[in-house]
Amino acid sequence: MLRNTIEKYLLREILVTWGAVTLVLLLIMLGNVLAGSLGRASEGNLSADLVFIFVAVKSVGLLVTLIPLGLYLGILLAFGRLYRDSEMSALFACGVGLVNVFRPAMVAGAIGVAIITALTIWVNPWAAGYEQRIKAGLSERSALDFLTAGKFVESQDATGVFFIQSANEDKTHFEQVFVHRAGEDGSRQVEIAESAYYESDDESGDEFMIFRNGQTATGTPGEPDYIESHFETHGVLIPRIDPREPRLRAAAKSLSELWASDSAGDKAELQWRISIPLASLILAMLAVPLSHTSPRQGRYAKIAVAILIYIPYSNLLVLARKWLADEKVPMLLGLWWVHGVVLCVLLYLLIRRTGWTWFRLVLSGRSGKLLEARA
Repeated sequence: MLRNTIEKYLLREILVTWGAVTLVLLLIMLGNVLAGSLGRASEGNLSADLVFIFVAVKSVGLLVTLIPLGLYLGILLAFGRLYRDSEMSALFACGVGLVNVFRPAMVAGAIGVAIITALTIWVNPWAAGYEQRIKAGLSERSALDFLTAGKFVESQDATGVFFIQSANEDKTHFEQVFVHRAGEDGSRQVEIAESAYYESDDESGDEFMIFRNGQTATGTPGEPDYIESHFETHGVLIPRIDPREPRLRAAAKSLSELWASDSAGDKAELQWRISIPLASLILAMLAVPLSHTSPRQGRYAKIAVAILIYIPYSNLLVLARKWLADEKVPMLLGLWWVHGVVLCVLLYLLIRRTGWTWFRLVLSGRSGKLLEARA
């Protein structure tokens, strides 16, 4: 743990910056999710009362990826400020070494690992399962539940488009109705009615849409054999979907279920859950040598370099996960080779900072003394 006041001071700087960066990133991402959810609600694809629940569930998954990134940038910005204000130079002149700088970063990394582990093992699977149940519930609702006055709404099976000019509060009576349906044989049917209302059969449970005073046009695009008919009353059966408990995706499965499974997708998910906390620790270590700048370079001098390392790292993890799920790479290799590449980059940065002498002293166990002495 931390040995002196200086290390506690460095840890406090890291934690404050980490929290601020993570909060800003989370607000930006939640803004995008909220905008998308509101757009889906306005189009009738998501119920308005589920918008904020959907955003809250999504925020859990976002935290899993934003906490490591926030820690990485937090250490980089915190130490960058200390280098810019020459505080690091003063600390090194007073005998503080890289070990004293690494130790607070490792403590912050351990905190990040603990938080992400809790999220990936317990919280995120629950959130993924809850999100899946929400989507399954939406797919079981009829198109009438999503009808919005003045909006074209597509049915869940993508075979029909509905439009109503106005509706009552309970959505049981509609005015100026337009319906377009596509048949399996390529035919099209368009119905226009002055009004319509909802009706259900108490005995069978069947649901109907009853159209009044309208006309129907049926035919195949490009063919002249269109059939037009007028009607006073016309009923349409609303298809019912047999409600079933959705099959859990890998993201919603518990750690024990993934461990016991022989599926390549489940094994990839298991390695992914282990890799995210591991990546958080590696990024925390990587940020320490990357943060080294001269006072003239400024606090944000290494941000571009840090991002250029982080983006390939995160993308390679996602790509390796897909390869593993598709059985394109051996299970033993899995996602670990990506971490190995980044650890090689970390080793290069440390050697560049401390010299090759440290690399030779690693085997002798005296590298810590050199790191304490070298600035």
